[in-house]
Amino acid sequence: MRPEEYLAIVLRRWWIVLLAAFVAAGAAFLYSRQQPPTYQVSVRLMAIAEPPDYWLDLYAKNRLASYQDLIRNADFVADALRRAGLDNDPGRVLGGLQLARNQDSNIVQIVVVDTDPERAARVANALADAFVVQATAENQRILQRFRDPLGQRVQGTVTIVKLDTPTAPSTPIGPRTKLNTAAGAVLGLVFGILVTFVVEYFEDVLRSARDTGRTLGLPIISEISLSRRRQSGSSVEGNMTKLVVVEEPLSAAAEAYRTLRAQITRQFSPDRPARLLLICGIGRDATDSAHVAANLAAAFAVAGERVTLVEADLRHPLLHQLATDTRAPGLAGWLDSATDDSPELLSTTVAGLQLLPPGTLPAGTNPADLFGRPRTGERLRALTDLADRTIVHAAPLPAYGDALSLAPLTDGVLLVVRSGVTPRSAAQEAKAQLERVGAPLLGVTLLTG
Repeated sequence: MRPEEYLAIVLRRWWIVLLAAFVAAGAAFLYSRQQPPTYQVSVRLMAIAEPPDYWLDLYAKNRLASYQDLIRNADFVADALRRAGLDNDPGRVLGGLQLARNQDSNIVQIVVVDTDPERAARVANALADAFVVQATAENQRILQRFRDPLGQRVQGTVTIVKLDTPTAPSTPIGPRTKLNTAAGAVLGLVFGILVTFVVEYFEDVLRSARDTGRTLGLPIISEISLSRRRQSGSSVEGNMTKLVVVEEPLSAAAEAYRTLRAQITRQFSPDRPARLLLICGIGRDATDSAHVAANLAAAFAVAGERVTLVEADLRHPLLHQLATDTRAPGLAGWLDSATDDSPELLSTTVAGLQLLPPGTLPAGTNPADLFGRPRTGERLRALTDLADRTIVHAAPLPAYGDALSLAPLTDGVLLVVRSGVTPRSAAQEAKAQLERVGAPLLGVTLLTG
């Protein structure tokens, strides 16, 4: 995906990101305000080589690591507190004890954090004093035990010197309410962004052209915006005679239908044009696919072709509104008839465009069974002799299987997908069903807005 697509995913659910940031920042703020103030006291201890010597100085630096382990020891902490006459809990002191050391210096720093500044100062001084006493005693043992080859006592030792005697601080170091709140907001933003991508991944809806093409593995032949149709107050259900190709020829939607017409024409050679096309929506609502079928048929008619528009959605027909007279037997009666007479086509308001209405389905007959009869293929081909282009509109897949009987009989099948509405799983299932029956899939028309 391109960066702008990732941004579009986040912006589409911006409220999730902001809500997560607000909740996290609020939680961090409330938590910080409930915490007691904490104070920090530090004492520096220096390891000095005596007498001054290069190698002994290196030894002193190496000893600092072991000194840190000696200080961060429960027995040492308990003994230091006892010597200083403090009744602090050694475990609690260890929990607030930190040791810091610069690798290039001979200094180790004891840091004590506590909610009581006086107690923090007493504990820090007690630990430092106790370690100085312990180091001095260790030096005495070394001098008494070890001697050089000439029988002289070893003179080199490492002396620990306490550099600071801190008092109780007046300014707490925590809680850092502002910093914690800001950090909570940042973490909330990150979490919110992750949530948007998780929702996008699991959301069963097709949105962008790239998403649709990647999911179905089909080319997006055209993208058509429905915003103009909505603003004009018309809809397919209420007014199927609203053909933007004819009534709003300069609109972006009309241009999109002309582009769709050109794309379909280019996919076939002049010797074998796509004379019989099937338009099929995905889901349960045939409104969008009916609008595409009507306007595509009008686009071919405006270009000078003789076009027959067939309403094969016998379940919830919509295209019959294009004709003023719908009393003809229609598609259902013609397919059910035993005679080979041509169907009665109805005129529309668009020159060159005729309509074969749905008709009345025989009682007890399922549309899929009617379309699956052997004579259906012959009769559809007979329709192509009556016009330059025949466009058939069928009930949507995979809710209804009518299109599966009609699709293999056509020159091409165009799927209609509505951005943000068409379920991804339904689109994948519809494509798989069409492929299993050998339908010649042309691509997808994506409706947006």
